[in-house]
Amino acid sequence: MAERCVLLLTRRGDREATEVSGLLRQIGVPVHRLDADGLADVRAVQGMDGELTLDGHRFAPTVTWLRHFSPRAAPLSGAAGGRMVYRDAWAALARQLALASPAAIGAADPGQLVQRDRARALGVRTPRGLVTTDPADAAGLLPAERYVLKVLDRHYVEPEPGRLDWYLPRVLDRDRLAGVPGLPRGTPMVLQEYVEHDAEYRVYLAGDALYAFEVVKERPEDVWTRPDEVRVRQVRPPDAVASAARALAGDTGAVYGAFDFLWARDEPVFLEMNAHGDWHWFERKAGVDVVTRAVVRTVRDLHRAAVGDARPAAVSLLAFLGAGRGR
Repeated sequence: MAERCVLLLTRRGDREATEVSGLLRQIGVPVHRLDADGLADVRAVQGMDGELTLDGHRFAPTVTWLRHFSPRAAPLSGAAGGRMVYRDAWAALARQLALASPAAIGAADPGQLVQRDRARALGVRTPRGLVTTDPADAAGLLPAERYVLKVLDRHYVEPEPGRLDWYLPRVLDRDRLAGVPGLPRGTPMVLQEYVEHDAEYRVYLAGDALYAFEVVKERPEDVWTRPDEVRVRQVRPPDAVASAARALAGDTGAVYGAFDFLWARDEPVFLEMNAHGDWHWFERKAGVDVVTRAVVRTVRDLHRAAVGDARPAAVSLLAFLGAGRGR
């Protein structure tokens, strides 16, 4: 009988995945990892019985965790069309393996428009906004003093393996909405009103656990461009923020998510949820490892449920996970 184990789909530089998979193995949860930038010599077979063979290792995934698995990271040669087919096929295989797995993390990744609509349906405030290919013209439909202009999908692309180009959110006055340097005219963008706020929170939900960090920065892009100037501390969020995060996770079926909220006029304002959001940077700034431990527990519990193992966690295991990592 094939081994039953966690399948982790990411890339070599994913430090969170490296730490979590190492901790899972130490507590007896088998993990098989596949990196998008290490596919050159991978031999893969997905059999008719649903079992997977990767480089001679035959197993049935219990939990498939789809993180930073972008086939754009795979260095290739040959015809342009063939390279596109190769990358599209690996992306499709990763997505379908996750959807076919007994449990999946990161496979359900509703975009910003779906997230906004679901938040509103749940009674959670969101910034007024729209999608447009002409921000300057669309501003007439969305009167505001200041705006946030951001890309509709992720804030980075990988034009060639190993090189990331970033297109970060920008806070702009109306007379500066002509476009974003480096993006072709007509690129769909999200145009939102800038919301004055008293606090900003990054909230992580893993399984039933929820942890929040208050983030203090001057500009939206400071996390990427001036990280040393950003202050982060773990906090207990306002009850309305925690309730909104849990409601959105439940509505979207997210097992894990990184939620961004503002606190404005005594109510939460939901910005977006990242189904693949990293957490090490926030933990390091705050001097904690609570998200790492919550993620390990969540994956362990999903794996145990898939194999029919309902044993309670041993005291030694909890002590191990609570020991923290060296800093």
